[in-house]
Amino acid sequence: MPSEQSLTSMSNNDKSNWLWPVLILAIAVTLISGMIYAQKLMQQVETIEQNQVSQYESRRLMLAQTDALNINWMRTLNPLAKNIQGDIVWSSSMQQGMMRFANLAALPNGQQYHLLIYDLASPADKPISIVTFSPDLNIPTELLIPFTSNKVIKEPYKFMIMLEYEDSEITSEPLLLAQP
Repeated sequence: MPSEQSLTSMSNNDKSNWLWPVLILAIAVTLISGMIYAQKLMQQVETIEQNQVSQYESRRLMLAQTDALNINWMRTLNPLAKNIQGDIVWSSSMQQGMMRFANLAALPNGQQYHLLIYDLASPADKPISIVTFSPDLNIPTELLIPFTSNKVIKEPYKFMIMLEYEDSEITSEPLLLAQP
């Protein structure tokens, strides 16, 4: 008949026999999950890099135009604009532009950015609406946003990024400004 001590020792052995495989399995699952996450992240980065290479080429082509404007963004007093940097490129001959941002904040649902262009050929109180956007910024990167206009822009004198709200009762706020 086994003694009480040997029964206790067998019960401790039984516990340790199943504890190690569970621990090893948990470590393996954690490692595999980490590797899958890292692989997906690398694929996202690669996709962003491929898109940006063509956008940088387009930007360089715009800058080569004799009429190209390249203006740095000026920040407003809005706290959201505090860390944003970048510029805007516009070519009237190509009727194309490119916005470049660093540190552009991701926006909550119900908000979006809106690019407006003021043209000397249009009334001052009627800016030309170009594009609204709310970029997905899961991976920090320099953001390039190409744009065109459905209306001919001859002599732009101001570019403005507004922060707009889906709720029509909230007034849009100026965020960034660029003037040649």
